Amino acid sequence: MNSGKVYRDYDQEALDLQYNNRTAAPGFADHIQRYRTLTDEAKLKLKCIENLAYGTAPEETLDLYRALQDSAPVLIFVHGGVWQHLGKDDSGFAANAFVPAGAMLASLNFGHVPDATVDTMVNQVRRAVAWLWHNVKSYGGDPQKLFIAGHSSGAHLVSQCLTANWQGEYECPNDVIKGALFVSGLGDLEPVRLSYRNALLKLDAQAVKRLSLVHQQPTVKCPLIVAYSSSDTAEFRRQTREVGEYWRRHGLATEFIEVADSCHYDVVLNLAEPESELFLSCARQMALCLS
Repeated sequence: MNSGKVYRDYDQEALDLQYNNRTAAPGFADHIQRYRTLTDEAKLKLKCIENLAYGTAPEETLDLYRALQDSAPVLIFVHGGVWQHLGKDDSGFAANAFVPAGAMLASLNFGHVPDATVDTMVNQVRRAVAWLWHNVKSYGGDPQKLFIAGHSSGAHLVSQCLTANWQGEYECPNDVIKGALFVSGLGDLEPVRLSYRNALLKLDAQAVKRLSLVHQQPTVKCPLIVAYSSSDTAEFRRQTREVGEYWRRHGLATEFIEVADSCHYDVVLNLAEPESELFLSCARQMALCLS
């Protein structure tokens, strides 16, 4: 008898709910507006170089929030938005905490579905990382201290910078990334393929294997912080934990953080709060000097 289950113990309706963060967090619009408000504040009070091109496509641009001193470590932030929404102008909020702590922040633009595929976005983020390795010294950053952080679908894109031996194509070293932060993200796209989201993403089984961290081998052997909200859906919590367990099974340093009193959308705003556990863990990974 057909049980109606399409993935694990979920039928189609239940699986779709697990991957619909807006339903799980009714106040999401206020949090997304907060991304933009805090980014605007950072641009006003910090030295921000906008619209640097890391590639030839119109959307392949990034903003650099310059550090207060040269040779600064660099945090590359990859925004979420279900591979469909947001951009660098919503993604500079963490500069409010990281720049005063001695870091530079790079916020990325890249394509969105349906105009771009997930593969395209993966390649764009990798290209941006390589561009920063080749060029960030000219802006006061240290190319030997590149760190990367991503939220939600952006965390998935970060995971694709940790695998697949892509660095040679972009003429940067295998250890180009020195540490990573994975917030409320996805290490396995199979349940996404089986959910309502695939009407837009158009993933097939081969894409799932190619684009899922847990189906690949890590090629960047850096420390990883995995974090999620206590109010994330069960699937997002499971996926984030499994990414950390996967990383640890490969003998790599892994830190787990569950952020209380948050939801899927505002958990990442902790990166703009210098007293938060999420910021402090990332700052320690980057060896920032905190007073």
